[in-house]
Amino acid sequence: MNQQKSKYGKLKKGVRRRTIFFLSLAIITNAFAWFIYSNKVSNSITASVKSWKITFAQDGTDLESSVTFSVGDIYPGMSNYVDSVEIRNSGEMAANIRYEIKSISVFGETYTSSNYTSAQMESILNNNYPFKIVFNVDNPVVSINGTAHFTMTVSWPYESGNDELDTEWGNRSYTFKSNNPGVDEIQATVKIVATQD
Repeated sequence: MNQQKSKYGKLKKGVRRRTIFFLSLAIITNAFAWFIYSNKVSNSITASVKSWKITFAQDGTDLESSVTFSVGDIYPGMSNYVDSVEIRNSGEMAANIRYEIKSISVFGETYTSSNYTSAQMESILNNNYPFKIVFNVDNPVVSINGTAHFTMTVSWPYESGNDELDTEWGNRSYTFKSNNPGVDEIQATVKIVATQD
């Protein structure tokens, strides 16, 4: 009977091992098949990139985004000084145009972006002198294949409304020009910025 129990025990152990082996093999195979199936995903996404090309030109010369304007002589009753930069959009998206004054020098007195904001420098130009220095973008949103112009205008009417101020700054202009021949009385460096919506 002992022999029979031992045969029966061996048979039971063999069946158990084979069952466990085949059960393990079935689980591994099914898990692998499920893993392969679940990771097999096809994707057909296509994307197109729109081109972006904004150019700046002054007097027919291509510029980077910064431009310097120089005014040689300024005096009461002068003809208005006007200079502009053409902004051309050759890309496939509209462009928003804005500007930042980086530095301005008036009769040797210099203001820079390291000490003043662009808005502060523009306020100084509008409030501290009898002459007016105005920056303007005629078209702040340049459409595809469109153009805009960034313009600096300096005007000093003969009668600005304040004779004392006109006389004081007229004398300063004369003194500066006498002491600094060949140096422009006003210089402005402005960065023109084009951005997407």
